[in-house]
Amino acid sequence: MLIAVENNVAQHLHANTRLSDGRRLMSTDAWSVRATGDFMIVMNNLLSLPVIVRHPQQFSDPRSFTAAFKRELIRLLESLPVPRVKIRMIREQQLKQVEFVQPIDPALQQRLQIFQNLLTRPDIVQWDDDPSNPAISLALMKNLKLQDIETNEVQTATGLFENYVMNDFALAAHPKLNEHNRCYLYQSKSLNDVMNESEVSEEIIRDYQSSLERLGKSDQIIDRDTDYAMDYLSYLAESGNTILDDVSAIYYYVYNYGTRNNERVTTSKYRGMGTAFRELGRFFKRQDLFSSADFDQFSQALNQAIDNATPAKDGYRLERMLHSAESELARRRSLLKYAHHYRKLQYQVRVELADYQPSMWRRFQFNGETRLDELCYYIMASFQATGSHLYNLQLNKVNYQLPYLDGGENITLHWLGEAQQGDRLTLEYDFGDSWKFNIVVEKVTPTRRYRLTAVEPKVIDGSGKGIVDDIGGTAGLELAAQDDLTINDDFNLKKLQSELGALTTDIAKRYQ
Repeated sequence: MLIAVENNVAQHLHANTRLSDGRRLMSTDAWSVRATGDFMIVMNNLLSLPVIVRHPQQFSDPRSFTAAFKRELIRLLESLPVPRVKIRMIREQQLKQVEFVQPIDPALQQRLQIFQNLLTRPDIVQWDDDPSNPAISLALMKNLKLQDIETNEVQTATGLFENYVMNDFALAAHPKLNEHNRCYLYQSKSLNDVMNESEVSEEIIRDYQSSLERLGKSDQIIDRDTDYAMDYLSYLAESGNTILDDVSAIYYYVYNYGTRNNERVTTSKYRGMGTAFRELGRFFKRQDLFSSADFDQFSQALNQAIDNATPAKDGYRLERMLHSAESELARRRSLLKYAHHYRKLQYQVRVELADYQPSMWRRFQFNGETRLDELCYYIMASFQATGSHLYNLQLNKVNYQLPYLDGGENITLHWLGEAQQGDRLTLEYDFGDSWKFNIVVEKVTPTRRYRLTAVEPKVIDGSGKGIVDDIGGTAGLELAAQDDLTINDDFNLKKLQSELGALTTDIAKRYQ
């Protein structure tokens, strides 16, 4: 990405500029900057997209300015609104490399001057409403009228942006996308997010049907598989997700299929559903929409849902349920006796994000009666995780997982009080990005008096603001921190403590 600056701006930011070919300045990833009063106007040269950044005097180096610009660009794209998938890919790819160049073309200087004039007009921006930077940018876009080079049509900068970015997908993004993926994620005739998801789904189904035909599937199988695929994509759209947001969502789709459609699903139908969705997963992988890790997680969630939902013969199933209920009740009574005892213990726990520099960590105080799943949710909330992916907790080589997953103990039936001072636990969150948190039990202290109610967990120290979901794990976070220096800043301890309970409750609801 090129950022062309005027001499006074370059000197203020201490940016080393170099001469650039004028033709390069008229591409979608080229921007020009002007400082005017309390504002910096950062304009996309081709699309006339202004991104307002306030208080230029606060930026003493190019990195802090670049971080602020990128943050405001993402906020502007969200308010236009641009679909989430596009924003994610723009953030991950287009905003990686930044170089400062000079000079700014006279025609671009003139356009920057127009934006500067619009900023000072009393009828353009409603200053009494204390507008945000994106609101100011949108007001400027709506009031700048330009002539389209190809059609000679006079339109606003908003119209130009819609044509280039939404219809022609001209805004540079991920270079590894093949042509199918470019169609899936960029082709749209509307800025409306729901319209975009609808058209994306139709494009996927057309290509999926062609793929099944090339594999020589029968018409009956093609109809069945495409019907399931269409229904699944509609299910995702209704929940506000795309196929890239949470690949494990297939579990909830399959497991709740009978309830959602008000039908008794037979074993043979579940088997057919499993075959159909495995083929859909392989198709997503061929189209580079799924990585190998995504495909494995998708398949695991699918298999688990079918295992949990497959009905057995009624008599045998009822007998098995009664036997399981009796065993589970006895087990819970036994465990609750210990949980009651754990209330007398106070734990000091240190949690550190693994494989990340500078060190990002938190220190907590927990009651021993804290369930292990609740422990995980408090840790996620304190590190700004959204709770949109599966997780696993390991203690003394034993895996603790959600009750609907195989491969470990039921995490909802165990408590922190089972751990001893000096024990080390590992929380892995999001099996794709593989965020790992190293947990050390620093101190276990018996309380002097018995409390009727457990003390709320407390964050007492720490460093670093937290993680960013779906950014590529610690490697992606380190790259982002090079552009956004605030990622490694200290967090507001008082603010986090006041919000921790509500954040943890929201995360817990995602796993119920």
